[in-house]
Amino acid sequence: MNFNPYEEADPLLFTKKSARNVFFVLVVVFFSIYFGSERLGYVDIALYGYLWATILCFVLLTIRITSWTLRPPTRRLWKQGIKMMASPKGLKFVFKTLYSNFGEQKFIRNRSFFRWAQHMLISWGVLFSFAITFALVLNWMHFELIHPKTYDVVFFGISLFQMEADSFLAFMLYHGLNWTGIAVIIGCSMALYRRVTDEKKIVEQSKEYDFFPLVLLIAISITGSLLTVSAIWMEGFSYLGIALAHQVTVIVFLLYFPFSKFWHLPLRFLALVVPMYHAMEEQKQCAKCGREYATATQIKDIQIGLAKRELSVPIDQTSLHFSDMCSECRRVSHRLGGYGAKIHLGQANVILESNGRNGLQGVKGES
Repeated sequence: MNFNPYEEADPLLFTKKSARNVFFVLVVVFFSIYFGSERLGYVDIALYGYLWATILCFVLLTIRITSWTLRPPTRRLWKQGIKMMASPKGLKFVFKTLYSNFGEQKFIRNRSFFRWAQHMLISWGVLFSFAITFALVLNWMHFELIHPKTYDVVFFGISLFQMEADSFLAFMLYHGLNWTGIAVIIGCSMALYRRVTDEKKIVEQSKEYDFFPLVLLIAISITGSLLTVSAIWMEGFSYLGIALAHQVTVIVFLLYFPFSKFWHLPLRFLALVVPMYHAMEEQKQCAKCGREYATATQIKDIQIGLAKRELSVPIDQTSLHFSDMCSECRRVSHRLGGYGAKIHLGQANVILESNGRNGLQGVKGES
């Protein structure tokens, strides 16, 4: 079997697509930095190492996402998702699902309160940390001193608001990464505790995939908080060493991010597409039992994806495919065919039998 993991047969397809997408990303990032820093007038040299690590992280993410979207199943889901989201009904569903999955995170809360609390602390702590870090590192936001005790908060050259240097708002903004760091430390500690105590139950976990990212996040949060401790309570003692340690941990995280468990963050797009199939498309009945199990569009996309990967399983001498049956009926039919029994697909009014090649075929003259 000539297996091709991508949708097209061009051997240089991945290289071409990756180079094109990386170029677009770099152009967007450069111009965002250029205009965000008011034509490079407010570039923070102290964040130079973070800046290049962030750019490289974007490049690696782009390359991996390109490879991921070139595979027929994900490519099909990607196209269908964009198509469905273009409608008002689709947009409404997206916002509703985003609130449920990201805001309330019901998919975790239904398992246990402990896991939900842990996941909320880690996810929102990391997301807010990303928002603050990228805004500062990419020079999209800066603070201008307009009076001896008044700062102007500027975003992409636009003045957002002014605040007193010793106000409560200024205190909360200055220490924004400290607050998110505390949330991450608590959430990661809870996750480590659960992984250690339930180690025998979570058989698929590994140290490099499940433990190292959590330890790395804790290291980033602790070293970041120590910078504040050193500056405020230790008169700058060991500040340079702590800053270097913090920068190293952050850079390691940014370069590790595209290949770590956190890779699932960009993939949340697919988590929206799959339920959209069921919410927006007409349900299809199983060819055997008549039970509604998926939508016609979803089943068709599965058949197209399998065919492009040369993994398609049609039912010989019929117009049916194995995916035209629900999962339970597929298992039962395949097992009965292996024993030489005939299978009646009541909904489709078709009689099947084994084709002698680990598959099924229609029985001639019977229906």
